[in-house]
Amino acid sequence: MTKISIAAASPTTDVEAAKFLHQRLKMSLIGSQKKLAMGDKSFFYAGGLYGNDHVQREKEIRDIISFFQLKKINLLILEIDDDHDWGDLDMANLGQYAIPAQELLNALDSSAELYQ
Repeated sequence: MTKISIAAASPTTDVEAAKFLHQRLKMSLIGSQKKLAMGDKSFFYAGGLYGNDHVQREKEIRDIISFFQLKKINLLILEIDDDHDWGDLDMANLGQYAIPAQELLNALDSSAELYQ
């Protein structure tokens, strides 16, 4: 299983983005605004892929990427293996775990027929 975390790449005060997180991820509106305002210092999404809830996680991730691309808000997407914990990462070098959105979408596309 792969673990994914997503944050805005830089601070944003976009109200529509906060509303999207509130509605799509059931976050509080204030919490969504705070996380987005902190940019890459505060991740608004974390979840595992290729587990029992893969179909739900895949849909959430695709929705997030699509919405933020339409809003032209860059995302910081981190990926680690299941045997790692987020707390064990070198916070000064998070870039080594970053992957482009298109790479994540390609991975989801390649495994789509396995999870239906």
